[in-house]
Amino acid sequence: MNEEMRRILAGKARTRQRLAALPFADKVKLLEQLRDRTLAIATSPLKRQSSHRG
Repeated sequence: MNEEMRRILAGKARTRQRLAALPFADKVKLLEQLRDRTLAIATSPLKRQSSHRG
């Protein structure tokens, strides 16, 4: 495994630890933000245009 991949994986592990340490209420807020972004992307006219480009 190269150094860049080690760096990426270490960063992911740090992020997982940080998220796991959050209080439950903060985790719920993050999930709500992710849901809102997902809905915005799903209803975006740009997404519909790019999906028809084959």
